[in-house]
Amino acid sequence: LFPQTPEELDDSDFETEDFDVRSRTSIQTEDDQLIAGQSARAIMAQLPQEQKAKIAEQVASFQEEKSKLDAEVSKWDDSGNDIIVLAKQMCMIMMEMTDFTRGKGPLKNTSDVISAAKKIAEAGSRMDKLGRTIAD
Repeated sequence: LFPQTPEELDDSDFETEDFDVRSRTSIQTEDDQLIAGQSARAIMAQLPQEQKAKIAEQVASFQEEKSKLDAEVSKWDDSGNDIIVLAKQMCMIMMEMTDFTRGKGPLKNTSDVISAAKKIAEAGSRMDKLGRTIAD
């Protein structure tokens, strides 16, 4: 939300991710998928013009709604919202603490849990400062 100076950033703020060039709300089918032995394109080409027009109208409506959804989703993209980043970090740490109670996860002993709790407190303090800055 607010630009940070290099001194304010630490390596834990960055995670490597595999980025997909498609929209977050898209599921795309492969061109080679067959329906009753024919590709979807071949089936579409055989439809009467009335059905093609009706499908085109529905696709246009769908694409308009998809654009609206993509715009809404992008508002909550964690790369542009420091509060979301902090909340996700806190959530992940809490999940690790929960896993510890089940005998799983990266936390192996009580001192690891205490360190995790301190990280949550630090992130909470940063979130509080950020929230106050935004509110003012």
